[in-house]
Amino acid sequence: MKRALLALCLTTIAGGGAAGAMAACSSSSGGASGTGGPDGSTTSDAGAEAAAPGSFAPEIACTDTIASIYADPGDVSSKAKGAILRCAHDKDMTAAELTAAVNVADDAGNLAYSGPAFTSGAKVYRVLYRTERGDPKKTPGYSSALLLLPEKPRLGVGTKLPVVLAAHGSRGQAGKCAPSMNDPAAAYVEEDFQHLVYPYVGLGFPIIAPDLAGYANFGGANNPPPTYDDVLDVGKSMLDGARALRGVIPGSLTQQVVITGHSQGGYTAIAALAVADSYGADGVISAVAVFAPLWLSQEAWGAVFADPTGHSFANSAVGIVSIWYHYTHAYLLDGPSHALDVFAPAKSAEVKSFVDNDCWAKTYPALYDAGSSANDFFLQSYSGKIAYATVPVLNGNCGSDVTCQKWLARMIADYPHLDGGAAQVPMLVWYANNDTTITPDGMQCVFNRLSNDQVDYTLCYDKNPVGHGGSLAENAGYAVDWVAARTLPDAGAPATGNCTTLAKNDAGVPQLLTAAGAAQACNPLIGKN
Repeated sequence: MKRALLALCLTTIAGGGAAGAMAACSSSSGGASGTGGPDGSTTSDAGAEAAAPGSFAPEIACTDTIASIYADPGDVSSKAKGAILRCAHDKDMTAAELTAAVNVADDAGNLAYSGPAFTSGAKVYRVLYRTERGDPKKTPGYSSALLLLPEKPRLGVGTKLPVVLAAHGSRGQAGKCAPSMNDPAAAYVEEDFQHLVYPYVGLGFPIIAPDLAGYANFGGANNPPPTYDDVLDVGKSMLDGARALRGVIPGSLTQQVVITGHSQGGYTAIAALAVADSYGADGVISAVAVFAPLWLSQEAWGAVFADPTGHSFANSAVGIVSIWYHYTHAYLLDGPSHALDVFAPAKSAEVKSFVDNDCWAKTYPALYDAGSSANDFFLQSYSGKIAYATVPVLNGNCGSDVTCQKWLARMIADYPHLDGGAAQVPMLVWYANNDTTITPDGMQCVFNRLSNDQVDYTLCYDKNPVGHGGSLAENAGYAVDWVAARTLPDAGAPATGNCTTLAKNDAGVPQLLTAAGAAQACNPLIGKN
């Protein structure tokens, strides 16, 4: 699916103020329960005792209603992390139905799936499970999820397979935007989600796709909305998804855990890897596969204020994401009464309505009627300070401004380095030509960061001009086979397909090239160390 531009643009300037620091960007829119406590997820086996192998049928009752998955579960504080709170059977899908769903190609930017033919149908469930929020109090939380079990497991009935976790891309932070709900309000990005998830179950793997905490029972008491790129909040929800899947089919799973994600989901997948050694994953993270991951400096959501013209809503989605980032972080970390503290009082109603009601879309008419860029919605006393502190060419800092200091610290914390066991996990990174959402100057930053952290990653560059969602549509099947090669006996390497390598620069980093053939530089606004 085509998405609005997320990258920030920067030009070299000689003098001038913040407004001149960045060039304009062009737009392209288009029952067992989980265990508690750390469990050495990237370095050792852990988790529940395995039951009789290989049924791939729920070993708990899944007789709850679908509506109950999104209702208030009450006090969950006594439950273990990952514990299944509710389980509902959704539907069964044949391999042909899965194939039909991913074979959509239209003028909205969707490309048809072009990987290996699906060999399995799916039994589809929705679950609600216990997790922990990312605030300092470690508030008990819960996440809904879509869970798909293969009718024909990859290695046949009677075998065991890894846990597969799927992290969705940007969809909006409102409850109805949750991917498990498949609400028409989020139809603009539904194809991306299906291209991420369906190839795994269609090729024989069990997979759980967490909505993340805050979507289910959206707006309920003591239930902050889902955060946009809070590393602890999204990372914990993902890791507890592994416990939840194990709670449903414990006898069919190995101790291996695989994480996959696209775009914002690439951020979520890597965030889960980053916190896994401390939080645990109820198993061993054995592989991570991400497509065009948003693994960029979160200071971008402050730097956007330096150029309201270049990053107007008409040109870029960065300002939209900045609203989501600030509102959801403040709600979780400072409390609901402070969710709007950095926003202009005259625009508070529009901001809250946007977060509560809008899913990722081509346009946001109500928001656009209230302002032309993110600057119109924030306090100038905040936007000016944080822009000065986050734009490198301004050489600024927060000074004594406490609010600026707080937000800068949060942005830095949301972009952690990968070290320890996390850096040793094999990672597959896909990126495609003509990606106008995470543009090459942003993706070069991703490569730099992963290489500097000495992550064990393999880069596949798709030369076809298929863009942001197309990298997933064309290559999800390759990723499934790559995962199989790292988790299953005698799986063999995947066919080469569209996977080409990039030459490395003098620093040993895969190097993208500009249209003129020069080395693509990392945009410093989104590539800070």
